[in-house]
Amino acid sequence: MASPLVTVILFAHAPYAKFLRSSLESILNQSYQSLEVLILGDGSTRVRESVERFKGDGRVSLRPQTRPYFLETANELMTQSRGQYLGTWNSDDIYNEKHVELLVQAMENDPEIGGAFDNTEYFRESKDGEISEGLIVPEPRARILSSRRLSVQHIFNENIMTGPSSIIRKTAFERVGGYDSKIRLNCDLHWFYRLGAYFPIRFVDYVGVRKRIHPLNNTAVNPHYEFGVTELEDIRDHYPEVYDRIGKSVFNKKLGRKYFRLGAYYETLGHLGQAREAYRKAMLLRKLSFRYSWEYCRSAFLSGF
Repeated sequence: MASPLVTVILFAHAPYAKFLRSSLESILNQSYQSLEVLILGDGSTRVRESVERFKGDGRVSLRPQTRPYFLETANELMTQSRGQYLGTWNSDDIYNEKHVELLVQAMENDPEIGGAFDNTEYFRESKDGEISEGLIVPEPRARILSSRRLSVQHIFNENIMTGPSSIIRKTAFERVGGYDSKIRLNCDLHWFYRLGAYFPIRFVDYVGVRKRIHPLNNTAVNPHYEFGVTELEDIRDHYPEVYDRIGKSVFNKKLGRKYFRLGAYYETLGHLGQAREAYRKAMLLRKLSFRYSWEYCRSAFLSGF
């Protein structure tokens, strides 16, 4: 039986072009070879030149951004893709040899799951070589998670499923849709909450991705507090069925924490009115939390209310 085709959409922007060669090589050198690699470029000369050396590999093609928002084009490419399985990956990451093979195997063995993902190791480069920053899923937890199907509550509470570490069924994509154009950061999490609401997920205990930490990473340069709140508010307000499947108490507990952290962030900036409002929202979601109530009262006093 022929191996099912996997479509990889690789995001490539000019500032990351220096990483593109090593990332693409790590994809093409996968132990699993039935691949279609669509490089979603930003139209820059730097990306085009980095891809040029791979033009002889029929699995690779460079695709232009055709929509105002980059991820809207990614949705179009996923719709047009020939693969039975889909992955959206980053051009500054490295993919270990069995990454695709093991994820496809997990989905072939369990036809009801909507997607599978494996572990990610963060690393940074120094003058002396590479320095590991640790795993997104610690080893003891990884062994437990790999022993069962994961529910939407697992995905929602632990935030361990990422775009680069994941492959999903195209039929699941067709059911839940792709990236939501309103969400500009944490877009993977928003997408996977929706996926997990309708399909169980599998975790594979294998370090499939090595994620490079550098100054251009969103995780390095952007405080996520505001984006995290926006992401959850959008699920609550525009995806009521997903909200219901996650569960009101589970959802509100996490959103309350997000509001509380946002309040603390605003306070460090000296924005006391915004801090008070964020603390108020946290308190309303977690009415039995003395800490949230105290911080709201304290911030109201500080801001003159």
